[in-house]
Amino acid sequence: MSSVIRTVDICKTFATVEAVKNASLTVEHGEVVAVVGPSGSGKSTYLRCINGLETISDGEIYIDDFLLEKRVHGHPHVRVSKEKRASVLLKTGMVFQRFNLFPHKTAKENVMLAPVNVKKMNEQEASEKAEALLARVGLADKFDEFPAKLSGGQQQRVAIARALAMEPEIMLFDEPTSALDPELVEDVLHVMIDLAKSGMTMLVVTHEMGFAREAAGRIVFMVDGEIGEIGTPEEFFSNPKNPRARQFMKSILHQ
Repeated sequence: MSSVIRTVDICKTFATVEAVKNASLTVEHGEVVAVVGPSGSGKSTYLRCINGLETISDGEIYIDDFLLEKRVHGHPHVRVSKEKRASVLLKTGMVFQRFNLFPHKTAKENVMLAPVNVKKMNEQEASEKAEALLARVGLADKFDEFPAKLSGGQQQRVAIARALAMEPEIMLFDEPTSALDPELVEDVLHVMIDLAKSGMTMLVVTHEMGFAREAAGRIVFMVDGEIGEIGTPEEFFSNPKNPRARQFMKSILHQ
């Protein structure tokens, strides 16, 4: 298998706060990796560093074995043109906690927008693609609905379809169910599990332990900005080695 994403000792500092410290991870093609840990442990910041929403302070980021970024003490050590950087980052699709849909556009128009404007796809092809993707996430009857008419779970499924419309090689999910009412979570997780079964490479920051156990091939535990443990779901859920991971699992089980 070839790696789709590789981070080497990446760090991210905000003023005096070390949000991510020496995080190294390789995600292989077709792999599903769940990133778990307590709130404020650096999980979301780590994900945002990978897709360029945050600039790393130190370390190296590779996408498809291409060195996208290398920094030492905040200074860049690799020069990548804006065009090349944009084309490499298009290989990653991202779904956020908040859905960030355009309120004045229908579900289908939201999904069509990037293929038409970024990939210069013609409207007819983009429309057919959007309808197919919305049907795939269980929204075949919601093509022409505006976000305000959709539940939170439906909006998040539109956001997933929108990310898939760009045909990414890897999907990054940043706690995609944390803003949803409990009864709406299952439909979104069902879509994500289907994606995982289809072979999509996924890196998922989540607090949904059931999803992590069922869909992930590996669990990454982050605490205090560091990767404290990496293991299979069986290893992590039955016998976490890191003391903080054991403490975390106890707190989850007692909720």
